[in-house]
Amino acid sequence: MAGTAGLAGCFDSSGQTTEDGGTEDGTDGGTNTESGAGLADDTLDYPAGRPATDVQFNRYSLGNYAHTLQDQLFEEVARGYADGTVRPDLLDDMSVDGRTLTLTFPEGFKWWNGDDLTAEDYYIGLEIDRLQSPEQSPIESNTLVDDYTIERTFKTAVSPNLMKANVAETFVNTPRSIYREYLTRYEEASNESERESVTSDLLDMSITTQQLIDEGLGNALYRVTGFNSSETVLEKFEDHPYASRTDIPKVRIIPETTADVESLSVNDQLDMNPDVLMSESQQSRYPDNIENVYRLNWFRTQKFTFNFKNEHIARLPVRRAIVNAVDFESMVAAMRQAGTVGAPAENQTALRSTIHEEYLGEDFVDQLIDYPVGKDLDAATQLLEDAGYTKENGTWVDPDGESFTFTVLTQNNNTQVQATKVFNDQLNAFGLQTEISTVSSTDYYQRLQTYEADIFWIWHVAKALWHPTAYFSNNFYGIEVGDPSSGNETGPTGKPFTTTIPSEVGATEISGSGKEIQPAQLMNDLPNSESAEQVKERTRDLVQWFNYALPDFVFVEEDSGYWGDTQDFSMPTGDDYELNTNRPGEFSFKNGWISSNSQ
Repeated sequence: MAGTAGLAGCFDSSGQTTEDGGTEDGTDGGTNTESGAGLADDTLDYPAGRPATDVQFNRYSLGNYAHTLQDQLFEEVARGYADGTVRPDLLDDMSVDGRTLTLTFPEGFKWWNGDDLTAEDYYIGLEIDRLQSPEQSPIESNTLVDDYTIERTFKTAVSPNLMKANVAETFVNTPRSIYREYLTRYEEASNESERESVTSDLLDMSITTQQLIDEGLGNALYRVTGFNSSETVLEKFEDHPYASRTDIPKVRIIPETTADVESLSVNDQLDMNPDVLMSESQQSRYPDNIENVYRLNWFRTQKFTFNFKNEHIARLPVRRAIVNAVDFESMVAAMRQAGTVGAPAENQTALRSTIHEEYLGEDFVDQLIDYPVGKDLDAATQLLEDAGYTKENGTWVDPDGESFTFTVLTQNNNTQVQATKVFNDQLNAFGLQTEISTVSSTDYYQRLQTYEADIFWIWHVAKALWHPTAYFSNNFYGIEVGDPSSGNETGPTGKPFTTTIPSEVGATEISGSGKEIQPAQLMNDLPNSESAEQVKERTRDLVQWFNYALPDFVFVEEDSGYWGDTQDFSMPTGDDYELNTNRPGEFSFKNGWISSNSQ
């Protein structure tokens, strides 16, 4: 419906664009922003994710998995909310009895191909996850009680909120018609080698966007009917229980990784951005009919991760010097110009500050090492000099008089590039030589996991929860240390499995024997804590480790929400629906709460 934006071409019955606007394989075509031809006034346009031509929908093959499009096309089981609770989304009910979590599914939901959506579609994914590594899984069993009930039993006692968090932000995206054969093979596998063979085949399997259309493998309110490299087109699925809530029959998703979203927004060619707020600079440029509809203190933060395999980064004084040598506000200001809404991180706790009080307490945070938000070059200089580094002709050299350069890896999205450039420039100005390696969003995570850079940018949250488990997860979205059962002393980025921190919270040096901890094991244990008190105890140990050892550093806390065309559409503001959850605009859209204002 937005402005003069038009579809790239018409779509044939298979969903691909025809030669009027692209190629039959759906890999060409573009957005006609001149004439608006082909765009009906009954279409909601918004940006999200990557082109549908570049992704696939087998969730176990993560290299090119359609993470963002998944959110639009599959029902979500449960959600985390900003008050720390986890509540049903698709589910009718979640109940806990001892070590068992019972999930009750509603009747009436269908796949786009007409099959009933049942508990089995979700159960199959749960069981594949468990049977891939049954010894390491915290789950004792998943039981399909009937068509609409699953009982999920944990091996040990786990606090009820963590049991619910275990399934939060997961989707019914393992249709039984596709995945049942793999589950059967896992069930028949008698040893690890046979399980690995099944896993290998599962990883090689791909579900293309065209297959998703042809076999009706989605289940959300809007189904995909066409796509090319410039857009994904959806129509309302009339058999969905929420179909009567909204009068919007069509949707067009513009790939935010390849389109010029800013220009489209300025020229009134988008109707909403489902999980983004307008920054102050954007508000002066966007049309008057575009407004921030709902604002949220988001869970998400961003960070730079240190690779301890670099001999200099492995030295704590060097990591501390880097944090002291950069001004977080300047980094965040550059991101604001690129559209991010957020503020510099005030404390190096790894947690979003909005959950400090609940899981740490104000007194605990006040005791921690206080790193500057603005740069402190005197402190940075003193740290390097105490470690034996000297400056020659304005450049730092190591204790042996050798020069060195840090490689900084970042994604090519504008906000990340701008923050990294400021970070890089400030380190260079201080005399620490760096070079930026910028990778496209399509290839970034694959490149990141080679761990060849010395410092790399990454989001800092593993799950859409306002909870320590979202930040202290043993992977690159949390703080990756590695597999503590590997038999090695360190993980893929050289972070040790066993380390020592001061006995006293906030001490900058270890006196006496200190306190020995195992960060990777603590992070693996955290989601299986038996009580709220154990969650706090483990979180405080991890926060003290993060604050003392700086395995990463967090530089921005983001705010979220969504903006939209409030002239042409009725969009919930939070007054009628509880929106203090991840991607509130998308949440509203998927529930049918957005309608047109046409009379």
